Amino acid sequence: MTKSTPSSKLYRIAYEAYSEFTININRCSNLKEVGKTSQRHLKYLFNFHIIRLVIEQNDRFLFFSINKNKISYGFKRETELMDFEKELYQNGIPIRTAEIPDQYIDGFIDRSELVNPSLWAWGLDKNNRKILVSLLADDNLPFSYGDIRILKLTVDAFEEKFHEIYLKEQLDRKNSSLSKVIETIQSQNSKIGKILNEQKQTIEAGSMKIDSQNQKLLGISSMNAHDVREPLSRIQGIVQLFDVSDEKTCREELIPMLKTSAVEIDDTLKKVIEMATKELSELNTKA
Repeated sequence: MTKSTPSSKLYRIAYEAYSEFTININRCSNLKEVGKTSQRHLKYLFNFHIIRLVIEQNDRFLFFSINKNKISYGFKRETELMDFEKELYQNGIPIRTAEIPDQYIDGFIDRSELVNPSLWAWGLDKNNRKILVSLLADDNLPFSYGDIRILKLTVDAFEEKFHEIYLKEQLDRKNSSLSKVIETIQSQNSKIGKILNEQKQTIEAGSMKIDSQNQKLLGISSMNAHDVREPLSRIQGIVQLFDVSDEKTCREELIPMLKTSAVEIDDTLKKVIEMATKELSELNTKA
């Protein structure tokens, strides 16, 4: 039997801890849960006082900072990044410095508690997005070059989970917006139905001389009601597809189809009002 070297044992322990970390982080459904999981498990992977990730998301940056006592996350513009992060974002050159910005440690740790602190930082590219990861260590909690490999694996797990949470939030917002659009369309349809019904009652209360005009108006009502129901049914079908479609399909296929149907309903409603108003005007003129 081959004996394990101390180094191989350390690697095995580290990867067992990493496996436990990924299992638990995959169960998280929001950033707060990710933070709590990280506080429990990252200390078994490598030493740090503070770890901070900044992930590019369209025109904004998701930042995520934790230490043993605090979790902080949110969105920032590029102009709000720390100076070393802006430099890292532009040139991608790794940083190791003893100059620790006050902004980095404020609210996380008292500077007087640090012994020969070092700030480590890297710029990574993952799935066409830039990721800035930085870590504060010192003599009490030392970080070494040998820890970089497991750190990058950890960043991969973070990036995948953050992207999953981001997409879910985006989809929830879109579903909310779509629900409001459907409610608006249904409300407009109801108002049009009410208008047409009132016009019908007005015409029926008139004399037999305007019977032909009354029949014509009812014909317009029937025709346009069909024109409204057809695109509305398509919209309702498209909305159901959102639950079983991925982000790309939603963005590139379903949303354009939804917009087209909404425009069609809007055009139809305008025609209903225009035609009904015209016919009613002619009826009043002949009465």
